[in-house]
Amino acid sequence: MYAVTNQNKNKIFVVIAVAFAMFVDAMSYGIVVPLLPVYADKILNLSNTMTSLFVAIYAVGLLISVPFVNLLTQKIGNKLTLILGGFLLFFSLILFPFGNSIEILFFARFLQGASAAITWTAGLSLVAQNVHPQKRSTALGTVMVGVSVGHLLGAPFAGFLYEFGGILLPFLGVSIFALLSLSLFFMLKDKNEVIVDINKYNNFDFFKLIAKNNILFGLCGVVLIESFMISMLEPTLALYASRQFNASSVTIGLLFGVQVLTLGLFSPIVGKLADKYGKLKMIVIGMFSCGVIFLSIASTQSIFSIFFLMSLLGVSSAFFMSPVLSAFADEIDKSEMKGLYHIAYGIFNLIYSLGMILGPTAGGFMTEIWSENASFAVIGVILLTTVPLFIFSISLKKKTYTAQPSAKAPVHLAEKSQSKIQDFSPIA
Repeated sequence: MYAVTNQNKNKIFVVIAVAFAMFVDAMSYGIVVPLLPVYADKILNLSNTMTSLFVAIYAVGLLISVPFVNLLTQKIGNKLTLILGGFLLFFSLILFPFGNSIEILFFARFLQGASAAITWTAGLSLVAQNVHPQKRSTALGTVMVGVSVGHLLGAPFAGFLYEFGGILLPFLGVSIFALLSLSLFFMLKDKNEVIVDINKYNNFDFFKLIAKNNILFGLCGVVLIESFMISMLEPTLALYASRQFNASSVTIGLLFGVQVLTLGLFSPIVGKLADKYGKLKMIVIGMFSCGVIFLSIASTQSIFSIFFLMSLLGVSSAFFMSPVLSAFADEIDKSEMKGLYHIAYGIFNLIYSLGMILGPTAGGFMTEIWSENASFAVIGVILLTTVPLFIFSISLKKKTYTAQPSAKAPVHLAEKSQSKIQDFSPIA
């Protein structure tokens, strides 16, 4: 009985450690945004172009780092990779307040992206390895609560500490959280680390698997659309609310805060629904509802309506994220690459970072040619069009791809364990 209880405690600790790391990562991302005017106007006198590049370099760091993170995880495992990512984040946070040149700021922002690549690859992989497949969506939904809370608190945390103690204090505050996250990684037990045939497969093998597996192909498309949607929305909606409704920076911050809050509240709930009724069904619901919401934003005439729609968008986005993360792991478990979740989540991050780069660019282009309303409508149409395409993709017969016999054999801790399947929704 003690052994069973201890195993469940270990699983809970893994989920908490990764969720807290996600919280710190999201918070470190969020504190930079409200401080952009300080760097642009008071410290370095940056042009709008350089400021935009500074924001985008995070996604570049994420994109470039993913292949190296996969290789590193194969060599030293998830735990040590996460520790390295924690040190990278801490170092970047120390660099920011002393960024008296654009080169230092770009380097610090790049390190932030590299650290995020580690957290989102090795961290999610560790959760997938240690949580039973039947509760994987719920556990990953719990992890996403950390992301939502980090995004929700990042901007106001930075604004308050900057007013209280200058440019140094916000980064110092988050660096303390980064050290706490590091301490949790050091406390992870090595037996939680499960690596199976790590030298047999690489990123190219996963791309081959995507070509054979229509569900994985469809999931990759969903990830790209989701990332594109969110990253396009942030700058476009901020400008739209300011120009159309004369919204202040506080009001704009609250708009996104409402969306992040409902996303965090509903992520574990949707994860539980996905575990019970099917992940792919939840994804279809999320895409369709997001499409309707974007079309509604394009036609709204009230700032209060946008607040309501943004809260609904948070709920709909929850149907995207945690089921997609879990569905990736499920498809890996049906293949000869079972257990190698770091490769799956590495490709996930690769695709997500592409969307982060393309989203703001396309949003600015559409806004200049047409208007903010038209750009929202275009995204809504894209989402609604994607729904039947995704359904068609997952219904196709898989090309020369069959589930491996090993897919039903226990290969990692969660399935080897005879303990009661842990429900993670109360933790969230």
